[in-house]
Amino acid sequence: MDDMKKKWMGKVLSVSLMTVALMGGPAPAEAASEHIRVALFVDTGKGYRGVVPSVTLTAEKGMEVTLAGPEGKIELPELKGEAARYRVDEYHLIVAQTPDWNQAQQIAQLLSQRKYEGSIQVAKRGGQTVYQVVSGTYDTYQAAANQVAAVAQATGQKPVVQGPLRLEAGQFKSLSEAQKWQESFEQKGIPAYPVLLSNGEKVKYAVWIGDEVSQEALAALARKASSAFPNFSYKAPDSQSYVVLKQDVYGSPDEPIWKYVFSPQAKLTVEAKKAEPEALIGVVEREQRTYRGEMELSEYNGHLTVVNELPLEEYLYGVVGSEMAPGWPLEALKTQAVLSRTRALWQGNKYGIANVSDTVTEQAYYGYGKESEDVREAVDETAGEVIYYQGKLVESLFYSNAGGMTADGTEVWGNPVPYLRPVESDDTYPLEAASLWYRVKLADGTIGYVRSDLVRLTGTEANGARIAVITTENTNLRTGPSTTTHRVLSTLPSGAEVTILSEEAEENAYAWTRGPFTSAELTALLNANQDKNKAPRIQGNVTSLKVTKRGPSGRVIAMEANGVQIAVPSPDAFRSLFQQGGSPIRSTKFDVEVIQGGKQGGPQFLFRGYGFGHGLGVSQYGARAMAEKGYDYLQILQHYYQDVTIDK
Repeated sequence: MDDMKKKWMGKVLSVSLMTVALMGGPAPAEAASEHIRVALFVDTGKGYRGVVPSVTLTAEKGMEVTLAGPEGKIELPELKGEAARYRVDEYHLIVAQTPDWNQAQQIAQLLSQRKYEGSIQVAKRGGQTVYQVVSGTYDTYQAAANQVAAVAQATGQKPVVQGPLRLEAGQFKSLSEAQKWQESFEQKGIPAYPVLLSNGEKVKYAVWIGDEVSQEALAALARKASSAFPNFSYKAPDSQSYVVLKQDVYGSPDEPIWKYVFSPQAKLTVEAKKAEPEALIGVVEREQRTYRGEMELSEYNGHLTVVNELPLEEYLYGVVGSEMAPGWPLEALKTQAVLSRTRALWQGNKYGIANVSDTVTEQAYYGYGKESEDVREAVDETAGEVIYYQGKLVESLFYSNAGGMTADGTEVWGNPVPYLRPVESDDTYPLEAASLWYRVKLADGTIGYVRSDLVRLTGTEANGARIAVITTENTNLRTGPSTTTHRVLSTLPSGAEVTILSEEAEENAYAWTRGPFTSAELTALLNANQDKNKAPRIQGNVTSLKVTKRGPSGRVIAMEANGVQIAVPSPDAFRSLFQQGGSPIRSTKFDVEVIQGGKQGGPQFLFRGYGFGHGLGVSQYGARAMAEKGYDYLQILQHYYQDVTIDK
């Protein structure tokens, strides 16, 4: 185990001990003063997996950066600017180098269009400003070299691999002196950078030259540098606690920002300067969200890893505002606060370097922008409170909407959960607030959906069916009653006549539809699933799709297609099996309706469902309804969770 791994194990161990203590007894009362580590970018092979080659942090009043490494921990001198970029000192590609800013920008955009990361680095070479289009970060030369051909084909450029091998030209008394020598080397066409070094006691300043990938290249660089400046020794750097300072373009080419290229054996901690009580730090690559606390940047498991560390209760301000809308009844928000606190603590140290991620894999955390006064009030009034079953923290589960009845554990995971049994849930608010759509039939037999405010009723047919005309030019006829999840079948002109077959509420968290799926579409979905689960395939196109068993709440737990049992690892997997447009169906509380006689030909299969989410635990819309009826958060939690206690 290398030193870095030992260091992280030590960090994790200390947090683990805290978590064990929290789960074992009265320690949760201390949780309010404890911190939580939230991974914004991490890949440990489990849970949420998302990384970026570099991250851009912003703060209105500037940032304070601390370097910690094998040589110790020290605060770095302030570098001016509201934004800075950070990346690990590893191998990368220089896709192109040009003095033409517009050309560099076009190449970077091309990379983005081809799904490759690209940023523009600015440097001086021979007295001229050049823009280097940088892509990727790789922990080995071979990994970088393996990408050269693909990036070349995507951009038409000739990428070259650059690496972290450099020579130290000398150490200097100040950053400005180091920068002067950097300019001197660059005048001679030698890549050079000011470097911040730490010996654990103070910051030292050096100039390093090169971005080489081999010892042979370093030797050639030494010969060139010695010829230009013979008075330096050009030795291999011996510090593992360093930051190489480069500059990137961020917005305008006239306003470059500092790029901290830091040692894989070190980590950086970045805080917004505390000029105000709530100093926030922004993360551009996280949809420019802003956060409380500090950002820790390190290389972990081969990737740049970004962790937001902050007090647990302040983290909950961002979670409750992300998981439940501000403005909801206070008792519903307090319900969410207790659920989210319990869920955060129950996770332990899931990612090794962090307790949780910021995604719905655990629970959504979208930072300061999701906070509001009522959310903070809800968290503060329940500070430290968590849910116990038989003296242990429960796995707190919640979701959007139960569709009228919560699930039993056997309907979701295939096994019971002792503190969660099906209960009624008043979840109809989204249905009551939904717009009205019509399921209509065109003169050519096409069946689809249009919003009711885009048609005008004109009469009835002999069989009583209502007739209407489209009132708006270019009205979309869709496969279902929503503009987000259902695709456009055709565009109708104003005056087009339709026959109304039925009325439908717009897709909402309580009631939804998916499909109709053609027989061929269903066959493809089902056979891919059967192959994945090593189960018998469906022969021929699907002509029959039946629910063969339901659980206590009415959720589907078994199905057959053409008489063949559909294999799933757990009942909740039916949600991800039936997908449309890449999105799974919303719950397993559904019926399958067979449609015959449309222009499309052959049977089609329409899913009509209720609820949004797995259904285990608290329905957020149900909690809202109970709060509106006067129940407090303790009553709400004990309605959805049986035989539990809520305590600090």
